Amino acid sequence: MKRLFSRNFLTPMCLSHSRTIRWPYYLAFVSSTLILFYFTRLHLAETNSQQIYDANVFQQHSSEKRHFSSPSAEKRVKRILFWTTYFDWKDFEFGMGQEPFVRAGCRVNNCMTTNDRRFLNDSDALLFHPINYDPVNDVPPHRNPRQRYVFLFYEAETSGRIYPVFQHSATHKGFFNWTMTYRRDSDVHSSEPYGILRRRKNMTSPSIYNLDTLPIKLAPGKLPPNPSIFLENIMMNNNESTNNSFVKKKTKKIAWFLSKCWTQSRRENFFRRLFDFYPSIDVYGECGSKGLDCLPWKSLECDQLLADYKFYIAAENSLCPDYVTEKFYRALQVGTVPIVYGGADYSAYAPPYSFIHAADFRSPKALADYLILLDQNPNLYARYFEWNKDWMVDRQPFDGWCDLCEKLNNDPEVSKSYEDIGKWWFDDVPCLPRSSVKNQSSQN
Repeated sequence: MKRLFSRNFLTPMCLSHSRTIRWPYYLAFVSSTLILFYFTRLHLAETNSQQIYDANVFQQHSSEKRHFSSPSAEKRVKRILFWTTYFDWKDFEFGMGQEPFVRAGCRVNNCMTTNDRRFLNDSDALLFHPINYDPVNDVPPHRNPRQRYVFLFYEAETSGRIYPVFQHSATHKGFFNWTMTYRRDSDVHSSEPYGILRRRKNMTSPSIYNLDTLPIKLAPGKLPPNPSIFLENIMMNNNESTNNSFVKKKTKKIAWFLSKCWTQSRRENFFRRLFDFYPSIDVYGECGSKGLDCLPWKSLECDQLLADYKFYIAAENSLCPDYVTEKFYRALQVGTVPIVYGGADYSAYAPPYSFIHAADFRSPKALADYLILLDQNPNLYARYFEWNKDWMVDRQPFDGWCDLCEKLNNDPEVSKSYEDIGKWWFDDVPCLPRSSVKNQSSQN
């Protein structure tokens, strides 16, 4: 039988039919791919938009957080270079970097510290501790006019003339721009090694204990009030009861931690006479006669030992203005009444009835009589702890570092300089010379 269709004829027809059948599948595949691609792009766009939104929100939140924590967060970082050490401490007992300013709670904290001298050109301030500074062989090789050279010193004036920076003051005229010391006339007042009193948030009697209303110093020629007037005022309230139960727990009278047996202030002469009238005094250290000691003196164990005494002799080794050291703040913190002997105006440092000033008494015997009175009258003695309701002791304040950072942020382009740092430190506000106190021990 003759074939109606040849193989050649059937082949194209079959191929054509096959292609016709496959075209819908192909179109469906392409369409699905395009749709999938479209939704994928849409999803990626939405995801990217969300990420951008999240990033903006995070950035805004971070900015708000930085703004809340510090008004200076957006300012340029101020670099403070420790050109010397502070005794053996490379970080000046403060710390390195920006973290110390944050940790100290500084209102302005965009400052950082370093001792890397490669940052000399980029530093805003250089700190010099005169005990560790060599003014002959270790002067900075060059100086940027915008930099501030800071004189940092916490020692008493009478112990400083031997340091080279004062002996070479002629070659260092105008060298220092700022001072950072315990003296309140410093450019940056700092009490870091010693202490400070802070108002409590729930202060109950600001009209009485507000230091801003107390006289900073007595008028020329005016003497401190006579102790007899002071005694009359507090004896009027002798019948008041007290809730200070810890007062009754004290078993010892007077303590004195003494490391130097001979001092510029002649404190040893004054208190040697006090021993004659008040023998219940325990002297710790090599200067005592009872073999008492407590080492290390700045330990918690010694604090606990001191807390068992009613009084503590906080006598400074130098009679210098504003020189109030850790002796004073240590006694306040552990709950012992400090008997102060120094050249500072203590009324500017602590509220009334928080300390007893030896200078308020006409003789060591008068002081001894008053201590005996307090010892025999618990209610009178308890008056010396009422200040605790409104104040607390900070024995390592960093306020000076915060003030330094803030001062660098508000520094004018034109800065002052000290023509003679030795004159400012020794002569402008001199310490009381030894000759002025040498006869006090002979008084009765």
